[in-house]
Amino acid sequence: MDAIRSAAHEHAIYVIIGVSGRDKHARPWRDWVRPGFWAEWLRGRRDVNWMVVVGPDGRDAFRYDKLYDRHDSAMPGVFHVDGVPCSAIVCADRWLRGIEEIPILQGAQVCFELSNNFPSEWEPAFEWYWQVARALRNNVWVIFANSAKLAGANDGVSHAGHGHSAVIAPDGAVVAQAAEDEELLVADLAIAQANRSTAIARAQHPALRDFWSAGEVLQRGGRIKAPSPNPLKSPLDRITIAAMPAASGGAALTAAVVAAGSKGTDLIALPIGAFEESQLDIVRDAARAGGITVVFGVRRRESAGSCNSAYVIAPDGSIMTRYDQLSAEPPCPAGTSPGAMWFSVRGIPAIVILERDALWSEIVELSAVAGARLIVLLEGQSDPGVQARQTRLQVQANLASYLTLTLAVSAGDAFVWDNLLGIEQRRAEFKRRPRPHSGETAFYSPWSANLVARTSSPSEMLVVTRSIPAARNPHYPLRTARFNPQMDGWYRLGAVLIRGRS
Repeated sequence: MDAIRSAAHEHAIYVIIGVSGRDKHARPWRDWVRPGFWAEWLRGRRDVNWMVVVGPDGRDAFRYDKLYDRHDSAMPGVFHVDGVPCSAIVCADRWLRGIEEIPILQGAQVCFELSNNFPSEWEPAFEWYWQVARALRNNVWVIFANSAKLAGANDGVSHAGHGHSAVIAPDGAVVAQAAEDEELLVADLAIAQANRSTAIARAQHPALRDFWSAGEVLQRGGRIKAPSPNPLKSPLDRITIAAMPAASGGAALTAAVVAAGSKGTDLIALPIGAFEESQLDIVRDAARAGGITVVFGVRRRESAGSCNSAYVIAPDGSIMTRYDQLSAEPPCPAGTSPGAMWFSVRGIPAIVILERDALWSEIVELSAVAGARLIVLLEGQSDPGVQARQTRLQVQANLASYLTLTLAVSAGDAFVWDNLLGIEQRRAEFKRRPRPHSGETAFYSPWSANLVARTSSPSEMLVVTRSIPAARNPHYPLRTARFNPQMDGWYRLGAVLIRGRS
């Protein structure tokens, strides 16, 4: 670090660097009972990570300790590079929303992620799915600086980097990228493009405003009144789900719904526009005839414009819920009732979301904290372009990674994602154990949701069967408050709000 500071001073340059070293800090009591802690302590090999910003004067301007290593560390905020507000994430802390996004709400326009990812964290089909989604979700620049692949590390499980550092623009475009080996990326950032518009819209939404306000209070060390979320519990059950990317409904689609139910399918999802709202009774009759839950989207015509809604029809033909899109943009009024997203299939807690909701991934995460195990995303006409389809894949890989089963369908393609065994997958990868079998997959991704199946054919029906664990979704507290106890009340409050309760 002294050499880094000297070089920064000599060349009048900022250096933002991730650091690894021995942990000499006092440990909180909860770490004393962590498996393996005392063995590490006796060996003196408790390595931890932190990051430092060194200014052009050679002095440290900012530091934060990785919370995945030191759970009691202070929450990081905003630092400045030549007056530009910035934030930082150290490796696995990317999974902690308070670190990832609260500094952006506080003004950060550039988000640096400093990582040492395992080779298995890079899935070529998904590429920079976490970083692209972050850029789009917040409209900021994202700089992903990852350690390069070590020479000879070809076994796929070595604890070494995979490279692929990248610079990603606020619109999600990858403007500079590296391969696996060491490479210097240089890019000019148009800071004005980072207007944080989507981040601000999410934070100001009536259904989410209290959540984000409470997050800032806790991030600064304050206190909030934290309710008990009382998460929903799933029964041990196998569920069969289906999706069909049909652009418009008719007798053939109605017959397909009935046939799917007759073959034992529990739920079918259809895109926005597959049926009109005026055809609601036709869909109800089909659900009743097939004994199947039908989830479909409609574009409602209102004086303000075309608005998106989702209907969930029970196997007896009754209307379980109608949900209006929370993330709707003017002139269409945004929905204000997150509680309307909720329904159940065979007792399994589920939510339905629409189009731009996919970028508002706190909706899905907080639903997971509240117990959701099934997510249904409905979209309308989808851009058939290669890049647009890749972006949808990346956004969906991100939102499907909260220990849920996710079904996404548009009038052009359909995807099924499985992250039900996400904790077991990560543990196996970290411990170098055999990977758990979660069923057939098109792409196995141990650090995110697995892509089970996909289709772009409007006449093809995706059908997938999975076993839902008989338990509450363990995302809370195992991947939230466990590593970020300072924000425990934030997650609990968010779960209550997303259930539509005060």
